[in-house]
Amino acid sequence: MSPKHTTTISPPAASKKSAAAGPDPADLTAKWTEARLVYPIYAALATQFHFAPLPYPPGEVPPARPTRKIFDRDTEWLHAIDEKVLAYQIRQLPSEILNAHEESLRALVHRQLRAPEKTNTDRDKIDFLLVQYFAMCAPEEMYHSEITLEDVARILQPVLAGADATPLEWCEPLEQILANIAECVSLRDMMEGGLLEQGRMVKDSAGHMFYDPAALVAFCRFNFLLRRAFIRMLHTDLSAMRQAVGALEARGVKTVDCRRAGFSAAETTAELRRFCENWRPPFQKDYAENSVSRALEQLMALRTDLEEALGSEPSDAQPDSFFAPEDEAPTPAAKKTAPSPAARPAPAKAAPPPAPAASAHPPAAKTPPAAPAPSSARPAAPAKPQARAAAPPAANAPAGTAKVQKPVTKQGAAAPAMPAAPSAPRPPKPPAAMPAEPTASAEAEKCLEAIWEQLIAAPPTHGRSMSTVVLQNTKILLSAWEVAAFVSDGGQESEDLRRAVVARALLAVATDLRTRSGEADALASALSLARSEVSYFQGRVEQAKRAKNTEAAVNLGISTKRLLSFMEEADKLRP
Repeated sequence: MSPKHTTTISPPAASKKSAAAGPDPADLTAKWTEARLVYPIYAALATQFHFAPLPYPPGEVPPARPTRKIFDRDTEWLHAIDEKVLAYQIRQLPSEILNAHEESLRALVHRQLRAPEKTNTDRDKIDFLLVQYFAMCAPEEMYHSEITLEDVARILQPVLAGADATPLEWCEPLEQILANIAECVSLRDMMEGGLLEQGRMVKDSAGHMFYDPAALVAFCRFNFLLRRAFIRMLHTDLSAMRQAVGALEARGVKTVDCRRAGFSAAETTAELRRFCENWRPPFQKDYAENSVSRALEQLMALRTDLEEALGSEPSDAQPDSFFAPEDEAPTPAAKKTAPSPAARPAPAKAAPPPAPAASAHPPAAKTPPAAPAPSSARPAAPAKPQARAAAPPAANAPAGTAKVQKPVTKQGAAAPAMPAAPSAPRPPKPPAAMPAEPTASAEAEKCLEAIWEQLIAAPPTHGRSMSTVVLQNTKILLSAWEVAAFVSDGGQESEDLRRAVVARALLAVATDLRTRSGEADALASALSLARSEVSYFQGRVEQAKRAKNTEAAVNLGISTKRLLSFMEEADKLRP
């Protein structure tokens, strides 16, 4: 296919006259007509998000013929709202306001397209408003049929005069993403595939080409089909969960262990049914940017809990956690002897990563029992990753960092050191000779070891995309790429993912502890660690994007957003 020449849009504009000739009356009339059309939408935004006082009493609109003073005041007020409003805030408007009139929504799109120097915020607003306009104006039968670029260009013609159905070569990744989405049967499939993030990356990489009329048509179609698939899979998950609850009740089951989803270890089926029937999707800041919200994570985890209770999947029987439960000591039968240093797999070379983790103090566990050793009957497993508190931090990292070492490829055989930071291997010291580690490093290592031990002891079942580990009676759900980061050698990318999982796990444990006992210190420490790590992870995601390493950017991006989601929930519990 021959590439199409990229052009930019030309939204309706007033006739051009020299400044000396003064304002064109037709131009002033067009601007005021547009202002009156969009005013109800802007008034709702200003009221809902407290942007600015309204220039008119609620329910009133600007007059048909304004004075010059009113004209200037109102146009400046609209411009001020434009500068403040974000795409997710427009999404939160009630449909009876945003979709009240086609001409009002069309005028709103034209205002955004007319911005002379468009920012990413402007881009996201245009991206959302175009698909909103398409959804409003498309015939109902199109909602359930195949939608072509020609269909989208035709519907968008009133709002996008240059709508072009010509395919663009650089937009072809959108078609591949849609093909992958068509194979998904649940939200878990979509989220675990990182498909939303891949779409966001295509948009981010477009730059000014995004405003090519053909690109706007392609992204509008992509967004609409993505939204349609998302809703379809959401309903599928909710239906499957209701059916699972019904099947459990038919078996006489009264309670289910749903800790993975944030419920209790004995949640009643009646309460679970009520949750499934009343669940509503929360407002999301952006389908791509913040698609993996805590609410959707909970929904996916709950379906996994219910399927496990039904016995549709092998049980995730895990070894005892490295962290002891708060209210009970391990029984003698549960205690295992910790392997001696000589019996443990040899650690990898102490090669520091490009940027170590930021310092913080994760929650301390109470008298943890020894970590269970993998059975000798099992095949040889990769050596567990270990914290490297003694390694010198990189120049761009804060002091006191807790570092995570990559695993080795074979038991007892060290993986090659990172070429960027070679160092001589150091033999492990006996425990008595090891220097005292800071709390952050010690707790991070305990958490890392506990996760590693459980994943090695109970490898994920073939075909499953998620696994569960248990720390201090708290279940943490891990994605396939997060599991792989613990059980195989993946270099710096795996190390980053392990750090993200550890930060999330410590925060999950501290959050549950706060809920159960009111303990606040552990939560504050875990939040401090998470905040310091997030900035590092976001920087690594941007590096991966610049290096065109889509897989690394998507995987760490999703893990980072999950950590952010846990942080939002934890912030609500702070004293």
